[in-house]
Amino acid sequence: MTLMQGIRSSLDPVLRTQQPLKWGKPYPLGQCLEISLAAKRRLREINPASLTGEAAEGHAALAAFLAAGGHMHQVWGDLRGEYFQNAFLAGTLYIDVSNDTVVPTKPPVEVMPFDQARLTPVADFSHYSRLATRYWQAQVVPNHLLPELAPYYPLFAFIHGMGWCLEADSGYMVALTHSQGFAPSREVLALEPLGAAVFNTLAQVLRLGKRWPVASRPAEGRALALQACEQAANANQPLDAKLLSYLGQQVGAVNVQLRRSQSPA
Repeated sequence: MTLMQGIRSSLDPVLRTQQPLKWGKPYPLGQCLEISLAAKRRLREINPASLTGEAAEGHAALAAFLAAGGHMHQVWGDLRGEYFQNAFLAGTLYIDVSNDTVVPTKPPVEVMPFDQARLTPVADFSHYSRLATRYWQAQVVPNHLLPELAPYYPLFAFIHGMGWCLEADSGYMVALTHSQGFAPSREVLALEPLGAAVFNTLAQVLRLGKRWPVASRPAEGRALALQACEQAANANQPLDAKLLSYLGQQVGAVNVQLRRSQSPA
């Protein structure tokens, strides 16, 4: 605990300067990923000789655990049915170095047995939509605009302070739908066609990019998106580094286009 508290305290001034606001909210709100990634880097770089007391003891215990074949890795999921959260799993120990990124009055660091943390995997895009609606107060709709990307990114979300974005820009969610033959994507894409007002707003913005085929109307977009899921499942293309790189470039470009061309309501 002391080791992680020290790491977090050392990171706060830097991270607060780098991104004082996210989605219109002051640091550390909404920045669990940024804090977790920075802590991961700091933990790798730290000089054990610079540590004293309980921090030194904690680092020595962690180093011994890893040297003996133990594992520590970053995890992401649904925390207690309330919000998305990034944390670390070291053996059976849950380590959250961004515990105050939703409720700023909470302690910045939380450490407990994993079975008490109540972090659960995000099961599908319906689960993702429910949590995004609750956590971000987002408006989440099916991607009936960009059929070619719909198998991997079957949602659009409007987040206050950020605007519209293509979702879910998450390696976990991409791998989940790919591994299940795109059934999670088909489930949300099969919902009623996107409303005309939202469709027209997004279509106008996306067509400015002149980079992606945009459906001409919601019903067509729904049909083409479902067809694209079927084709992707039949193709069974490996989710390798080349495909992941391509997908990352596409979702990044779409969301940059959306941010440049719209004014969040």
